[in-house]
Amino acid sequence: MDFVKAKEVLRAIEQLDQNSVKTVLEALKIAEHVERASGEFYSKEAEKTKGTELEAFFSFLVKEEEMHLAKIKELEEKLGKGKLEKVKFTLNAPPRIHSIPAGQSEMTAILYGLWREKKAVEFYSEAAQKTNGAVKSFFEELAGFEKGHVALFEQLIEGMQNVEELIMG
Repeated sequence: MDFVKAKEVLRAIEQLDQNSVKTVLEALKIAEHVERASGEFYSKEAEKTKGTELEAFFSFLVKEEEMHLAKIKELEEKLGKGKLEKVKFTLNAPPRIHSIPAGQSEMTAILYGLWREKKAVEFYSEAAQKTNGAVKSFFEELAGFEKGHVALFEQLIEGMQNVEELIMG
């Protein structure tokens, strides 16, 4: 599992032209990779945390990333057919997060997930700024989902019983 390199993301954003289906499709390919890689990461973490509240948290994120990936493919298909219509997303209820104890490996996964989500927010927000219409709306919605994920990660971190100890060592 790897994350798209910053230079690839930057190149896609720099070349993104709202009037060019080709550059929009290139940005969507990066989005596809981001969502797939994040889903794989969260799936592994759900398996590692089986039987805990963290499993429910990571499993929720897996479902979210799978839905985003399906919507990206749907938009790619529509663009390929010359149709530019809005893609509708489904809102899923996140699991309730309680104060939970976690070890260093869980904290590392949580902080890494938070970083991934923040990078996704940046990418989708910048893509939204460079597009218009249904594509702009699509990227704005993805950015909104990722902002929600950031908030969930932050809530999880704030609720951890031993957060200072884990972060500061």
